Amino acid sequence: MTATDREQVTRALLERYGERSFAEEAEIHLREQPHALYQMLELAALVNARVAPGTAVRTFEELRGHRWSTAGGVLEAGRDRIDHALRDAGYPEGDAAGIATAVTDAALHLQQDHGGDLGGLREDAGHDPVRERELLRHFADVDDGVVDAFCREVQVLWDELLPFADKKALDAAHRLGLGEDAGALRRLAADDREYVRLVDALVRVRHDEHGYRELQELAGHR
Repeated sequence: MTATDREQVTRALLERYGERSFAEEAEIHLREQPHALYQMLELAALVNARVAPGTAVRTFEELRGHRWSTAGGVLEAGRDRIDHALRDAGYPEGDAAGIATAVTDAALHLQQDHGGDLGGLREDAGHDPVRERELLRHFADVDDGVVDAFCREVQVLWDELLPFADKKALDAAHRLGLGEDAGALRRLAADDREYVRLVDALVRVRHDEHGYRELQELAGHR
């Protein structure tokens, strides 16, 4: 593909799927504050599950409506209530149980180990991306997919992660001819926030078979 072709596909991808990042769509304030960081982690767990991205965002909004989107609120609600809410929202039983356990355990460990603030974890990691990922997996007991989803959103605040793109986004990027790594994708975006929207758009398009095919045809991959 030529540079012009890649730009054309990128613009089409952003117009259809990248108006907002997942965090922006969920109206999470992108600030280095305890509530915002925990909400990004909770949203990451929801987005990583076997549901459509739109379902994940709507479910997060429902949890926030119950005041279950902060570490304190999650601990007050308890694992079982969150599990039931996720099942009611359409999450498969195994995913619902795993997410409910992860977010409640993360809330407990966050308050015990980092003063209720994921920014404390970042400081403990010395702003080292590898160490941050290790600590996230340890304290939240989540898999790499959830850590990836969190890093996609938080990189606009934790700039040591930039540019980050996970396997899901890179697979879509490869199929659309947009590049093989995060550096190549970053060069297609105007700024860091648009880059996050682009990476999230690549995750979204995987859930839209028709739209995916149209973009592949635009990219010349039939």
